[in-house]
This record gives sequence, structure tokens and C-alpha cells, in this order.
Amino acid sequence: MAGTIDIDRGRGAETALDVRSEVELLKEELDHYRNVFESASMIVGHEFAKPLTSISGYAELLEERFEDASGEDEKRYFSRLKESIGRLQELVESFVQLLRFDRVGEQAGIFERVDIRGLVEKLRPQEDEERSRLRNAIDPDMPPVLLRRKHLEVVLDNLISNAFKHSGGNALVTVEAEIVRERRGNAGESVLIVNVTDEGVGIPEHEIEEIFHPFYRGDSVRRAGGLGLGLALVRNIINIMGGEIRVSSKPGEGTKVTFSVPPRGDSRPGESKRE
Repeated sequence: MAGTIDIDRGRGAETALDVRSEVELLKEELDHYRNVFESASMIVGHEFAKPLTSISGYAELLEERFEDASGEDEKRYFSRLKESIGRLQELVESFVQLLRFDRVGEQAGIFERVDIRGLVEKLRPQEDEERSRLRNAIDPDMPPVLLRRKHLEVVLDNLISNAFKHSGGNALVTVEAEIVRERRGNAGESVLIVNVTDEGVGIPEHEIEEIFHPFYRGDSVRRAGGLGLGLALVRNIINIMGGEIRVSSKPGEGTKVTFSVPPRGDSRPGESKRE
């Protein structure tokens, strides 16, 4: 009987060693892929971005030099060349951002009190036509929120830009925000809730979850243009901030993107309460 127990114990010890070995191998593999991602970020950020900047500059010089001698076809070729370079630059910037925000500590920055309404005004498009289409519906008396500004700015910038892409003509893009007090058991927690609403083409129900996947470009996205990285980046940052994001939309009725994140620190006077 004692021998049987010793054998079982020996097998148990071997099993524990096997598990530890597998964990160590998984850790090594994880470290390997982290290094791959870091290398990819550096390669894309430096080795691709610099040549693209040079190509863009030379293309502009060539366009200026041959402006008088160019016919309609040549002008169209230059226009397509600059458009393609712009798309490549956007892809590089988006990919680098996605990699950098893949970890909590990267680009974290410091916590600071952020004026949400003022931040939205900063992100208002420069062109007169689009400037008037952004409706900043945030209460001017809304108190500043303690967050990492860089995180929130990247999220809002992507959501507002995305809303404009899907709202043609004179359709409005509306940004709303409030701080609410949500009850969690016997305690309460302050939560910043932001809505970005457009009056565009809308998104079919079966695409709503897919739009957060990198490089996904459904029918609605293809019609409006884009690379399919913006919303993937947004959800990644929202997760880092400990928040949630959801989308409600119907084809032909526009889209509403809502995200909620917990500010750091105590709630401030003037906030509403949700029980």
C-alpha cells in the first residue's frame, strides 16, 4: 500500500514538472512574440515612414516642375500617386499606433484633468464645411475629468474622423459626454460616458462586432474608405483604460458609438447620478 502511494506521489511530481515546463515554454514563446511586435513597430515606424516621406516630397517636386507641360492624364496620374502615398502613410501611422498601444504601459503618459469639451473643439476639422458639421453637445459646465489625455485624444480623434467618413453631405456628427455615478454593490463609481453619433449610411447588424477587428472592411466601410485599423485601435485603448465600448446602428439610420471609462480619483461636484 505504501509503495502504491509512493508511485502516485512520483507521478504527481512528474506531472507538476511537466506543467511548469509547459508554462516556461509558453512564457518564452510569449516573450519571443513580444520582441517580434516591438521589432515590427520599429521597422514600420522608421524604415517605412522615412522613404514614404521622401517619395511624397519628390512627387510634389515633379508635379510642380511639370505643371505647365502636363495634360489632364498626367495631372490625374499625379493625383492618384499622391493619394496612394497618403494611404500608405496612414496605414503606417495606424499600424504603429496599434502596436504601441498593445501594452498598458506604452505611451501611457501621466494622469491629468482633461476638459472634454475643449478636447473635442481641438479635434474639430479645419475645413469650413466640416467644421460646421461637428456638433459639440457637451455641457460647458462639465468639470474636467482625471484621465490620460493621450489615450482619450486618440479614441475621440478616431471616432470623430470615422463618423465624418460615414456621414456625407451636410449630415451632423454629434459628440455628447457626461459623468454618472453607477452603483456597484454597496459602493458607487464615477464613469465618463461619451457618445459619438453620425447620420450616415449605418452598419448592418452582422458587421457590428466585426468592425473592431484589425483590417476588417465591410460594405459600409469600403464605401466610405478607410483601412480598418481605427476601431481596432480604439477598442484596444478602451480596454487599457478599463472601459467598455458598444455600437448601435441600422442601415440608413446612422451610427452611435458609446464608450465608458472610469476616471481616476473621486467624483467631482456637478455630476449626475445613475442608481
